[in-house]
Amino acid sequence: MVNSPKFVFKVPKGEKKRCRSSNVNIVKGWTLKEGGLGFRDILTWNTAAIGKYVWAVATKQDSIWIKWVSSVYVKDGEWWEYQPNNSASWYWRKICETKEVLKQYYTIAEFSSMSCYSVKDVYQKLIGPKPLVHWDHMVWNRLNTPKHKFICWMAVQDRLQTAARLARIGVCSSPNCLLCDQQEEVHDHLFFACPYSKRCVEEIKSWVGFHTTHSGLQILISRIGNSHQTKFRRQVWYAALAATVYSVWRSRNGSLWDKCIPTVHSTVTRIKQIVRDRIRSVMPRKVGERSRK
Repeated sequence: MVNSPKFVFKVPKGEKKRCRSSNVNIVKGWTLKEGGLGFRDILTWNTAAIGKYVWAVATKQDSIWIKWVSSVYVKDGEWWEYQPNNSASWYWRKICETKEVLKQYYTIAEFSSMSCYSVKDVYQKLIGPKPLVHWDHMVWNRLNTPKHKFICWMAVQDRLQTAARLARIGVCSSPNCLLCDQQEEVHDHLFFACPYSKRCVEEIKSWVGFHTTHSGLQILISRIGNSHQTKFRRQVWYAALAATVYSVWRSRNGSLWDKCIPTVHSTVTRIKQIVRDRIRSVMPRKVGERSRK
């Protein structure tokens, strides 16, 4: 419920619409590569599935049902322009409604030229292409633990409920960072411009052998993705970065709720242990000597 503040506290009326709209890439069928959670848009999928009946009528498939609806409903009319009357059955009106939706994406020639109907292909046509994100390999890395994946997914999209965001909706009295209290707590500051989080990420970079002077989350993700290292080594770097993001957010929450901030040393030690344990549990059997070093 991290991204659903209305379940934790009352959200002012002016903010409700903005909070709901931020979930659009969850419910609209965005894939992992497009920044979503990989859930299909069920309503659109249902339209694509019913579209098979529309295609069957358009191509005059050899079945008793097609012959029956053609003689009872369509008769000698043009199917693509056909409109059901009020006496038509409920299911037939729904098929005709689906046809009207499909007409916005296909011509009768395009639709009839399909040698076989693919629900998946029609679904992809209905939802349309979406821009790909550059951070999907980092967030959904198999070496990340599930809770790290979700918090990272929130962090890379600036969706964590930071102090600055909570202050804007009247939940938090101060927008300052809960770890350093020096600047406004926004995502760019928290990951990793804050002195606390910067020390954490610098020690982790040194530990995994990732040598770069940059410390911003988005830049680090890009640098790892563009590095000429083995796939496994990049996965380890991603896992260490994800664990650092999660641990910084956990320390920030500890400051908010428990009024206690763990030391950088304890946080870094915990990150190292989490990454080691995770790699041992899911490490591929075949890993090259270069990656093991």
